[in-house]
Amino acid sequence: MKKKSLLLLPFAVMALTGCGEAKSDGIEVSFWHPFGQGVQEALSLASSEFSKIVKKELGVDVKIDCAYKGGYDDVATNIVKGFSAGNVPTMAVAYPDHVANFLGGDNSQKYVYNIKNFYEDSEIGFGKQSYLGDSSRYDYDDFIEAFIDEGTHYSVEGLYSLPFMKSSEVMFYNVEAVQRGMEGYPGASGDPAAFVSSLSWDELMKFAEHCYENRANVLPNMANAVWYDSDANMMITKLYQNEIGYSSIKNGKGVIDFESGENRTKAEAMVTKLKELKDKHLLVTKGSMEGRYGSDAFKNGEVLFEIGSSGGTGYNSPAGGSFTAGVSKVPASNNKPLYVSQGPTLTFLRNPSKSDDINNERSRYAWMFAKYLTNPEKNTFLCTWGSQGYVPVRHSAYETSEYASFIQDTEDIIVKSALVVQNEIDGRYFNSPVFIGSAELRVQAGGIITEVLNGTKTVSKAFDDAIDSAKKKIA
Repeated sequence: MKKKSLLLLPFAVMALTGCGEAKSDGIEVSFWHPFGQGVQEALSLASSEFSKIVKKELGVDVKIDCAYKGGYDDVATNIVKGFSAGNVPTMAVAYPDHVANFLGGDNSQKYVYNIKNFYEDSEIGFGKQSYLGDSSRYDYDDFIEAFIDEGTHYSVEGLYSLPFMKSSEVMFYNVEAVQRGMEGYPGASGDPAAFVSSLSWDELMKFAEHCYENRANVLPNMANAVWYDSDANMMITKLYQNEIGYSSIKNGKGVIDFESGENRTKAEAMVTKLKELKDKHLLVTKGSMEGRYGSDAFKNGEVLFEIGSSGGTGYNSPAGGSFTAGVSKVPASNNKPLYVSQGPTLTFLRNPSKSDDINNERSRYAWMFAKYLTNPEKNTFLCTWGSQGYVPVRHSAYETSEYASFIQDTEDIIVKSALVVQNEIDGRYFNSPVFIGSAELRVQAGGIITEVLNGTKTVSKAFDDAIDSAKKKIA
C-alpha cells in the first residue's frame, strides 16, 4: 500500500524483533504482541521516542522489550504457560476472551491489573503527563464508548483491557461486477455504492443469487457469491441481530443462552438457512473453505462479496488495479445493524516470579507507554500508517490533522474501509460477556457453522457437540 511505503525508510536499520534502545540498567518493560512488519516497525519508532521522553522528563532509563509471540492465540497460550514458569510480560496484546482466562477463577486479580487503578492515579492517571501527549482533555471519556466498554464485561468488576487499535467487519465488493449485476435486476439503479449500502442481509442473498445465476456476464470466474471470513463472527453476529441469546454471566459464571428452549430452536433454524445458502453457492466461510481467507479469491474474481476484518483491509486490494474494490458495512439481518468490535487490546500483568515492588514499578511504566500509544496523534499514526486497516480508539484522534490528511485519498481501499467503520458502523457495536470458557464458546459457536456448512454433522448434532465442548471449559 502506498501509505505504508512512507513508514518503511526510517526503520531500515531497526531490528523487527524488539522495540526501544538497549540499556545497561534501568527499568525493562516486556511487551508481547502478534503484529506483523507494518505495526511492528511503527511500535519500534514509538517505543524509542517514549524512552527518550521519559529519560528527559523523569531521568529514568526505560527499555520497552517487544517480542513477537505468534498470533493472538499463541500470545495467550504463552502467557498461560508463563504463569507457572514465571515468564510473563508486563504488557500484552490480548482479546478480552483471553484476558478472562488470565483473570478468572483462582487467578482473580492475582495476575491481571485493574486498569482503573492506573487511570485514576494522581501522578500517572489520564491527563497527568502532558509530555506523553496526555492532556486533561484525553481522559476515559475520550475513548470511543464501545471500545472502552469492552474491557468492563468480565465476571470480576473493573477494567482489565484497554483498547489499542480497533476494527470491525466490513464487506468488500467488486464494483464493476456489481454494476453488471445491477443491470436488469429489479429496483437496482444508480451508484453501486449506494445500492450495496442499502441492502439487508436477505436482500444481499437475493442479489447474490441473481449474480451467480448470471455469472457468465457478471463475474465469469465466480465460484461462490459471498465469502464470510469468520465462522464465529457470523454465528455470534447473526444471533445478536436476530435477538437470539448468545451468552451471559449469572452468579459469576458463564451461561450459554442458546443451549435450549426457544433460543435453541431459533438458532438451529437460522443455521439451517445458512446451510441452504451454501448449497446454492451463495455463501461460504473460512471454515467451510479449508481455513482459507477470502481475500485471494476476491482479488482473483472468484467471489463477488468478501466479508472480513477491517483490520485486514489491505489484503483485499486488487493487484494492478484489475478492478475497483468497494467497501460497505455488512448487510444486517432483522433490521438490526449490530457489529462485532474486535482488534488489539492491551492488558497489564504481574509476573509471579517477581516481587510486588518490581511488578508495580514495571506496570506503571507500561501504563505510561500505553497512554503514549493511545494519545490522539500517536494512535492515528499507528492505525493509518502502520496497519492494514485498523481505526483509532479515541474520539480526538479523528480530529487530528494527520487523520484529516489520511482520509483525503478516498480512492484508497484502506481509507474507504476506515470511513465505513467511522461513519456507518461506529455506535452500533455489541460487546458480549467474557468469562472463563468464553474463548472456547466462541470457537465452538464458529464450529457449528463450519460443521453444518461442510455437511459433516446435522444441525442438531453440531449444536449438541459444540455446547458440550464449551461447557467443559466454562467456570
